[in-house]
Amino acid sequence: MNQDEYSNYENWSDAENRIEQAHDHYENCRWQDALRELQAAIEINPTNSDWYFNKGLTLDTLGRYHEAIEAYEEALQLNEEDIGVLNCLGVDYTRIGRHDLALRTFEKIEQIAPHFEPCYCNRIITYSEMGRHDEAEHMFYMARQLKEHCPLCYYNIGNSLFSRQLYDRAIWCWQQTQSFDPDHPQIEYRIGQAFWAKGDCKVAYEHFLKELRCSPGDIDVLLDAGILLLELNELESAREKFRRILELDANQSQAHHYLGELLLYEGKLPPAIEHFNRTLALNPRHSGSHFRLAQCYIKLGQNASARDHMLKEMKLSPQQPEVLLELGCMLEEVQATTEAMNCFERVIEAQPENAQAYHNLSLCYYHNDLIDQGMDLSLQVLDLDPRHVLALHNLAFAFLQKRDYKMAREFIKKAVDISPEDPQIKKLKRAITVTTTLELIIQPFRKFFSRLSQKLISKY
Repeated sequence: MNQDEYSNYENWSDAENRIEQAHDHYENCRWQDALRELQAAIEINPTNSDWYFNKGLTLDTLGRYHEAIEAYEEALQLNEEDIGVLNCLGVDYTRIGRHDLALRTFEKIEQIAPHFEPCYCNRIITYSEMGRHDEAEHMFYMARQLKEHCPLCYYNIGNSLFSRQLYDRAIWCWQQTQSFDPDHPQIEYRIGQAFWAKGDCKVAYEHFLKELRCSPGDIDVLLDAGILLLELNELESAREKFRRILELDANQSQAHHYLGELLLYEGKLPPAIEHFNRTLALNPRHSGSHFRLAQCYIKLGQNASARDHMLKEMKLSPQQPEVLLELGCMLEEVQATTEAMNCFERVIEAQPENAQAYHNLSLCYYHNDLIDQGMDLSLQVLDLDPRHVLALHNLAFAFLQKRDYKMAREFIKKAVDISPEDPQIKKLKRAITVTTTLELIIQPFRKFFSRLSQKLISKY
């Protein structure tokens, strides 16, 4: 063996040793070390497609999907018809939302190896994420022809059913997954989520606990369990879950936010503010934290700070109508009327039959002395909810201002019929009665002075 051959042999041997070390590191969950050894081996011998494949798998384990895709693409440059690599590439394309490339990749596998079941199984989730659920179900039946009891197929089609709010069917599919693979990751968690979505909160929590017994450090499950405990009003248990998350990951913004929620509920404003600020430091686009800070500052009487946080929340474009409705009310409270109106208009756009949004928008017009526009909106409120007492009250008051006493009496009578003991209704009814009586007394004198004025004018 000459010097060059010996040197090549040493390099090859070193690369193989590094691959063995990478395998040991991977098996012992030391993924960064595994990645380092794989990269060193590839630098010695960049022509082994399997090593790129293993690099991709390691990057997947680390959640670095874009880098994993690059590794798989390099592997395919060396072996373009490796269906194992193609399958992992298709899965990662789905993970990053490149569904078009994922489908193209799975279709290529089907052309190369039409009996390769994962290329159908994995397309279930791709089509589901695209909202193409009929095609997802078609893939499910195609896959089952090749592998009747595939746990992943049932898991994936369960996700499709869950997204369509078909919770009982989703639960059945996930239970099938569990029967075929009792150790399937997060299966108790998914079943729990479906029961939660159905409103069976206690059953849901039991499944979350089963999942946590298997994976006590699963932050996703801990977070949902904490939120569910809030719904069940189990505040101390919820607090324990959020604190446990921060023990595992001190930079988990959601846990900070919900601890802030608990403190706000308890009236402990300074520590609540601290948690909400911590949330925003970790994730400046976290939805809801600016909103909660605004509530804290309103309670502290610091309206300028409250207004600032409400406007920052608006920039995050919240979509939930209930959040927009409350945000609009708070903005109106600190006299940010234009922004409040924008909130109410967005609620109406999302929910055209939301009577409360029309009512709140009408208040903005009334407060800006745009009486006619406010009245139009109050009438729309009554079209949606004929027993909306505040809209009846406001219309009666508006007609009183416009001196249309007949209409004022008509609307206040409807309000009294619905809520006879309401003090505001009683007060306005008295005002309308007094004003109408005075008008009847003054009316003859007004007519007399009107005729006298015309006579005087006619003299000139």
